[in-house]
Amino acid sequence: MKLKIVTLHSIYNPGSVFQAYALQHYLLKEGYDVEIIDYRPPYGTIGKNKIKGYLRKILFFKNEIKVKRKYEKFINDTMFLTASSYHSFNDLVKFDFNADVYITGSDQLWNMDYDCGRDLSYYLEFVDGKKKISYATSIGKKIIPNDELNLIASRIQNFSMISVREESNSYVLSDKLQRKVSWVCDPVFLLSADDYKGMTSRQIKGKYVVVYLSEKSDLLNCIVNDVKNKTEFEVVLIGGNRTRCVCDMHIKDLGPYDFLSLILHAEIVISSSFHATAFSLIFNKKFGVILPKKNGERIESMLNLCRLTNHIISNESDIVVIYEKINYSEINKELEKFISISKNILLQGIQN
Repeated sequence: MKLKIVTLHSIYNPGSVFQAYALQHYLLKEGYDVEIIDYRPPYGTIGKNKIKGYLRKILFFKNEIKVKRKYEKFINDTMFLTASSYHSFNDLVKFDFNADVYITGSDQLWNMDYDCGRDLSYYLEFVDGKKKISYATSIGKKIIPNDELNLIASRIQNFSMISVREESNSYVLSDKLQRKVSWVCDPVFLLSADDYKGMTSRQIKGKYVVVYLSEKSDLLNCIVNDVKNKTEFEVVLIGGNRTRCVCDMHIKDLGPYDFLSLILHAEIVISSSFHATAFSLIFNKKFGVILPKKNGERIESMLNLCRLTNHIISNESDIVVIYEKINYSEINKELEKFISISKNILLQGIQN
């Protein structure tokens, strides 16, 4: 059976590339012939704020080039893509991909705060007469405006199977569509820790805390000061061009392999990132989360499943949780149950 996936596989963001990689490689392990459609819309390399995106490319040109090379190497080394690249919905409409099942993958593909959420490609509207399913696709927020919800529902009502990454999204869409919309795990959980460890190498000697935040936070400075006062760990800030906290090291040219390696070997992970938190769980790390101002639902949903919402740091009194040992023997059992259910939903969606 031939499968084609459309997702955000080429955004220079660790979560985007790893969710695409994991979904494809899990399905390859299950014996499917599966390719990722190499869909690269122009907005993918600029970001939501186009002015800031272009300024970033100009101001941090050298670093942006290094990051691009690392991501393109990862994509070329690890993913099986269509022979041609496509840059618009119209490009996709014109081509016959000759697949039995089309899958719109994970990430915030249906979040209309972003360009991808308004792109018909991620609703598989270029597909005519073939099975369409979604796996762990995200709207990214608890409260969905009615006009957006109506539009999303109208675009996916002819899908054979719909599954989403956030529990609240599953309830809202199930009610709207009057059919089952499943809550499933993010694709990165479809592979094991050992699958990822083979892609890592130790990059920093000694013990360190890794920090990965998408936005500035006053609370982050409190956490860093606490780490400095209570431990001898170095503080390693990863990603981004601007230094968002006092640190011993700032790795700006962060690539996918770097991201995995730095989390695997860290003593503690501090982040506002869904996928940094996900890999903290996969690698059984101590961690703390500063929820982002927007789109924190995906992190809360995952931590609620694991009964680890106490690892959300909302004020200074919560910082102590980052040093506490986590009972991963119990956490892993809960995760494995959810992962097994998610795998069954995905495979049945393809086969039925």
